[in-house]
Amino acid sequence: MLLQAKLDECASLHEVRCVYITGTGKAFSAGQDIGELTGTKKLEIKQILSEHYNPVVKRIRNIAKPVVAAVNGVAAGAGANIALCCDIVVAAESAAFIQAFSKIGLIPDSGGTYTLPRLIGWQKASALMMTGDKVTAAEAEKMGMIYKVFANEIFEEEQTQSERCHSCGICDHAGVNRDRSRRCGA
Repeated sequence: MLLQAKLDECASLHEVRCVYITGTGKAFSAGQDIGELTGTKKLEIKQILSEHYNPVVKRIRNIAKPVVAAVNGVAAGAGANIALCCDIVVAAESAAFIQAFSKIGLIPDSGGTYTLPRLIGWQKASALMMTGDKVTAAEAEKMGMIYKVFANEIFEEEQTQSERCHSCGICDHAGVNRDRSRRCGA
């Protein structure tokens, strides 16, 4: 729910001109905690999708500002699909994308069955969704899944510039003055 609240905040603040989503630590998003589906406080998958993931994807797609996903590490399952539904996806060279759903008996959610085939074609998308193969950042860029890969050092430097959108010129090309934009901590 935190990401949804941050997206709503970014959408409502006039001074926020570009939304920049990234992870902390070694992963962009490791995907759903399976313990939440099987533990004592068991949540139904339908509830998780309708209350958490689907509203995030809908908000990203409907927000009237450029949304950039900066994938700093592994983006698995719903986390991968949330990144891929953003307007532009950049990644550190050490990042990877995994459609891990088939490994736990699920079909891709969070817009994956819609977004992935449109990015890379039906055959590749189907294979990745059915096998759960790991795609490196370089492979993702080559197949058109993401916009650009940055060396880890450059990517990390950019993460520290929290008052700007990514300096690859995304906001400038989107009609946004990067120096005046404020990055919303989504």
